[in-house]
Amino acid sequence: MNRKDGICAYLKKHHTGAERAVHSRELEQLFSIDGRSLRRCISALRQEGKPICSDSTGYYYAEKQDDINHTIARLNKLVMRIANARTGMLYASVIGLGEMQLEININVRKEGENNG
Repeated sequence: MNRKDGICAYLKKHHTGAERAVHSRELEQLFSIDGRSLRRCISALRQEGKPICSDSTGYYYAEKQDDINHTIARLNKLVMRIANARTGMLYASVIGLGEMQLEININVRKEGENNG
């Protein structure tokens, strides 16, 4: 079993549900892996459709749909922050190095939500 599959199996067996989340440092020590490599493994597992969730307490295997929905919402917030940073950098490349203050916000609404 490779490291990625080992992490998935370990989370499923020992850390199912948000209340049983495990901190990344524990996983790093247990699997002799650095933080960056752990995040890559978690990302790859998620891309394969494995329900590996996370919150401020750590990583865990989803127990219910709400676990997955919560993690998706967290990931969406991260994506939006990255998109905002990218947009700001693109704008900076257009205006050059002149001094100017710029604020860019991108809001995402769920289908069916109203604007007001």
